[in-house]
Amino acid sequence: MASSSGKRLKTMATKRKEKEPEQPHSSRFLSRKHEKHFKVVQDRRLLMERKVGMIPNFAPQFGEKLLANDWGKLATYPAPANIAVVKEFYTNAKKIGDYPVENYLGYVRGHAIRYDPDSINNFLDTVWASEQCQFALCMEEGADFEDVERVLCIPGRHFQRNRSGSVVNIRRTDLPPLAKYWMTFSHANIQPCSHVSDITLRH
Repeated sequence: MASSSGKRLKTMATKRKEKEPEQPHSSRFLSRKHEKHFKVVQDRRLLMERKVGMIPNFAPQFGEKLLANDWGKLATYPAPANIAVVKEFYTNAKKIGDYPVENYLGYVRGHAIRYDPDSINNFLDTVWASEQCQFALCMEEGADFEDVERVLCIPGRHFQRNRSGSVVNIRRTDLPPLAKYWMTFSHANIQPCSHVSDITLRH
């Protein structure tokens, strides 16, 4: 009986242990493989958000829309980002090997950081209905480029296309002032990128 009971207790303890989340490799990295991957991330250039707070002074309509949407947190930052911490976040967010990683869940120095849509909307104080946004529908159904041209471009200007006729980008010079402000805001605060002279198809 004693032997049987001991085996049963050992089996139950093993099952409980399997259900527990795996402990991080260290206070900074989820696993030894993540720690090694950090050396690769360290050498990569980091594109930081850039403030565009002066834009509303030159375009009242832009500023009014920013305030109406309650997007103040997108245009301001409480403090400059710590580049080392940001790179640790990206290192731990990468799925490496068979280490169990939950989608949209990062780890930074002992703290779990969620970046799923609900968490981001909560941070931005965005009240979001359950239906898809216009961007999601465009991604799913394909963009109406003629409609985009009518909204974004100066009359008579169009998307740039390659030799096969496929859309490539919109040049900054083909945009009216208000669209240029939104382009600058997007490149600086929403999708930071180094290529800011035009709007590429991806952006």
